[in-house]
Amino acid sequence: MFLLAIVVIAWGFSWYAIALQVAEVSPLVSIAWRFGLAGVVLAAWLAIRGNFKLPPTERLPRVALLGTCLFCANFICFYHATRFIPSGLVSIVFAMAIFFNVLNQWIWLRIKPDRQTIFGALVGVCGIALVFGPSVLGESSGSTTATIKGLTLSILGTCFFSAGNLISASLSRDNHLPCVITVAMLFGAALCATAAIATGHSLMIPLDIVYLSALLYLAIGASVVAFIAYLTLVEKQGAARASYATILFPLIALTVSGIAEDYAWTLTTTAGVLVALSGAFIVFRRPTG
Repeated sequence: MFLLAIVVIAWGFSWYAIALQVAEVSPLVSIAWRFGLAGVVLAAWLAIRGNFKLPPTERLPRVALLGTCLFCANFICFYHATRFIPSGLVSIVFAMAIFFNVLNQWIWLRIKPDRQTIFGALVGVCGIALVFGPSVLGESSGSTTATIKGLTLSILGTCFFSAGNLISASLSRDNHLPCVITVAMLFGAALCATAAIATGHSLMIPLDIVYLSALLYLAIGASVVAFIAYLTLVEKQGAARASYATILFPLIALTVSGIAEDYAWTLTTTAGVLVALSGAFIVFRRPTG
């Protein structure tokens, strides 16, 4: 539960930090700096501890695929999605990762989800619906086209994220997970930087305090710390249960919206919080006997 708390808190604040960046420069540039910085910091930390070791050559293609899914393609979708719909709505769509993970495990790994996981996930999603449903319906004043674009990008980003979960689970069995994450982050950053240059964007970033603060938080807190915690959960609990973090962190995002974006709590949202937390208890409660 400690690892879950780290992921929920770190990612809960990250959506607002992303919203602070999207108006400044191309998402490709912001993502390249985010994971480039995160990868360098993580590599330095591992080197100081004497734990840095490149994955075997034959596994590098899978590490590159992990970097593409988890540290490039999915965030390109999420960053662009926040241009069309509120960041809180993006986090709600991302919460569907638990369904993609369960479905992918069932299809590709022949791992049938247990009833406890399915029931807890459904309870959690119902809670999120109670929390965000009224707000989403009330804020749907933008054009239909923009809403469709935002939702499509959010769903596509969630698909990439779920695919990355399965890849990370297969890599973590025989490799040092932090080293795998480091190489994957650097690959994702390099891929984004290359795409940015190829599409005519400069890699220069704003030097104002808001952008730089958001960058540091996203690179260190939401990337280095949170991703290690999350992928460790995937390794120990399985992708389906670990992805329940994506059900809970929108609650943090909602709290941030209440402070920074004047979001008003209601009886419905309060009930939704209680239902979502009940779902978390169901998913993570280990059967007795």
